[in-house]
Amino acid sequence: MKTPFGISLGCSVAVLMSLMAGSAIAEMDESASATISLSEAATLQLVPLMDQTLTESGTVTVQPGDAGSPQGALSEALPGHCLMSVQVTLGGEQIGLEAGKMVCVTDDRRILELIPEATIAGLGECQPSGGAACGRFVISVDQPGTLSMQSAGRLAPQPRNDQN
Repeated sequence: MKTPFGISLGCSVAVLMSLMAGSAIAEMDESASATISLSEAATLQLVPLMDQTLTESGTVTVQPGDAGSPQGALSEALPGHCLMSVQVTLGGEQIGLEAGKMVCVTDDRRILELIPEATIAGLGECQPSGGAACGRFVISVDQPGTLSMQSAGRLAPQPRNDQN
């Protein structure tokens, strides 16, 4: 037979465990709703921030936005405040474009990040220079590129420092 203290302790532990489980479930629900999912069908337009001419490999910054993805390809609209890096590799006959980190800030101050597995097309144009077929790469704000997802991805929340 349990003593009153044993019954009280057992009830307290049970209540504490159920509160912790409820809190963990709430955190999982919150973190899932805090992400933006992009399916393989998602297509983004990449608008350069400025006109540039690259004569060597480097990184450029673009502003991604939905380019008419099919219904459901994005779990919610991309925030208006997004930037993405694109690694440009010059050399030889072709240009190499690799998607870098995409960072978005939502209206409710969520900071979301993703490094998409994607291909990039139409961003800039190669020009011959120094004997190479693609010795210069010209990027123009008037010539946006397209990012096509190769696999699904999620813009997920990143920890931030709220201290001022």
